[in-house]
Amino acid sequence: MKTVRFLLLSTLACVFNHPTQAATKPDFIELFKNYDACFLLYDLNEEKIISEYNPKNRCNQRISPDSTFKIALSLMGFNSAIINKHTEFKWNGTKYDLPDWNQNQTPESWLKYSVVWVSQQITHQLGMARIKHYLAGFDYGNQDFTGDPGKNNGLSHAWLSSSLKISAYEQLNFLKAMLTEELPLSPRAIAYTRANMYLGQLDSGAKYYGKTGSGRHGRNERLANPSRLRDGWFVGFIVSDGHQYVFVSNLTDKKPVPKGNSKPDDPILPYGSALLKPITLKILNQLFDTNAFA
Repeated sequence: MKTVRFLLLSTLACVFNHPTQAATKPDFIELFKNYDACFLLYDLNEEKIISEYNPKNRCNQRISPDSTFKIALSLMGFNSAIINKHTEFKWNGTKYDLPDWNQNQTPESWLKYSVVWVSQQITHQLGMARIKHYLAGFDYGNQDFTGDPGKNNGLSHAWLSSSLKISAYEQLNFLKAMLTEELPLSPRAIAYTRANMYLGQLDSGAKYYGKTGSGRHGRNERLANPSRLRDGWFVGFIVSDGHQYVFVSNLTDKKPVPKGNSKPDDPILPYGSALLKPITLKILNQLFDTNAFA
């Protein structure tokens, strides 16, 4: 009888310590009804995908990484000693539409506020040769850092709705390699980048880390007739009860967003990541709800 009870308790412990099929399943079709979208959740300890949406189609499609590229760039910067945890990036006084950009930045605030001018400082300090070397070592998407056709602006714009492209599966593999320290980097570069990605806790108490990204699909927004389709990314990882999980999500509008009555370069608000992040968090909270963990 004691043996049976022990086995029963052991089974229950396994069920309630990890996301399971018994947990509430997200309604992906409803959540993403207006978008071409992908979602992947990977259990790093068990080495398998435990939840997915559009795995065969959208998840294999390469799109611009936009500001999720800051994860890779942070790793490059720390590894090359261009930045350290005490670095302060000096604001040059240029006024930006986003108030949080109009101040000095740290490596943490750079990721938190997704400050493009800091990224551009780092890419220019790294230089094209080193960036290409890192992209190859990371096996990062198409590794194309040329930028907009004919503009020679790769160091300032390659990752922003431009030449650099990556799929959800490639993002997943990149993040897996980062967490398992399989990238050609110092452990310190990975540790600092991980720490700066911290965003908060899910409803279950699990800690989540991540980075968003937003852009225009198919055509660069710096062109005269920019795309009216928004791209959005939200990628990262979760730590819970000694387990690590990688999540990757992205979306693109199914239909062009109508032009507003604002200036010609109407930014199409909200940005793609602002649409995607709450959807992804809703999915993660359903998968990692309080009934799925001890």
